Amino acid sequence: MDTKKLFEFIQNEDIGEARPDELLERYTTWRIGGPADIFCEPSDWKKCQRLLQTAQLYDIPVTFLGAGSNVLVADEGIRGLVIHTKGLKNISWKGRIVTAGSGVSLTNLSQAAYRRGLAGMEFASGIPGTLGGAVIMNAGAYGFFLDSIIVNVKTLTKAGESKNYNKEQLDFGYRTSALKSINELVVQASLNLHEGIPEDIRSLMDQYQKERREKQPLQLPNAGSVFRNPPGYSAGRLVEAVGAKGWRIGDAEVSTQHANFIVNQGKAKASDVINLIKEVQKAVGEKFLVQLETEIVILGFNNNGR
Repeated sequence: MDTKKLFEFIQNEDIGEARPDELLERYTTWRIGGPADIFCEPSDWKKCQRLLQTAQLYDIPVTFLGAGSNVLVADEGIRGLVIHTKGLKNISWKGRIVTAGSGVSLTNLSQAAYRRGLAGMEFASGIPGTLGGAVIMNAGAYGFFLDSIIVNVKTLTKAGESKNYNKEQLDFGYRTSALKSINELVVQASLNLHEGIPEDIRSLMDQYQKERREKQPLQLPNAGSVFRNPPGYSAGRLVEAVGAKGWRIGDAEVSTQHANFIVNQGKAKASDVINLIKEVQKAVGEKFLVQLETEIVILGFNNNGR
C-alpha cells in the first residue's frame, strides 16, 4: 500500500483538496473519529473516477464519506484513502427532474426545489445528510422516503467504472438499498418532483423542522437515530422502556430527550458509543426479546466500507 505515491498523484493531477493523517472527527456529526491515511475531496466525479483507478493501481483501500451524519468512525481511524464527497455538489434542472451531485445536502436541495415551486422534498428539509448517503440508506422522515422520488443513480465502482441504475434495480427498503452491499460510490442521482404551491411547501418544511427542534437533541453532537425500528416496534420507545435514557459510558450518553439518540457530551470515543450500544441492545433483548439493529454506518472497525 503506497499512500505516498497516491498523495503525490492527487497533488500533481489537481484531483482536489487532500491531506494526510486528517482527523475524521471534523467530518462526522458525532465529532468522533481517528485519522485517515489520506483524505481527499475530489472536485468532480470524473476526477473522482481517476482517483479510484489510481488507488486500485497502488492497492490502496478506499472508504467513502459524505456528511458523516449517520457514521461512527473508529478511534484508530481508517486506513488507506477516504474520499469525501463535499466537492460533488452540482445541481441541474430539467422541468420537474433535478439531477444533483452526491455531496449536495438534503437541506440545500429541498430549499432549491422550494424556490422553483417544486414539491416532494419537504420531508428531507431537516435531514442532516447529503444526497449520496441518503440514497444508499433510503433516508426518510414523517412517512416519506427518498425512493418515492428517485429516478436513477450514477455510481463509481472502486475500480473507477461508471455505472447507472434505475430505481427498480436498487431494491429499496426500510433504511436500505442494494447500494449498501455493493459498496459503490454514489456520484449523482436524479429525482422526480412535482409542482406545488410555494406557500404550502414552505409551511410544511417549517412544520417538519419545528418538530425536529422540539423532539431531537440537536444542541449536542449526534448521528441521528442509532437503531432501526424493529417490525411492529419503535426503537426509541423500547430503549426508553428499559430505562436507558441518561445511560452513559465516558462522554457518550443515551439522550434524555430522545431515547434513540446517543449524544456526545464532550469527548466521547467511538469505543464508548459501541459499548453503550451493546448495553442498550442487551437490555432491550433481555426484556422484550427483540434484537435492536443499528441504523448507523460503522467505519474502521475491521472494515473499510459500508
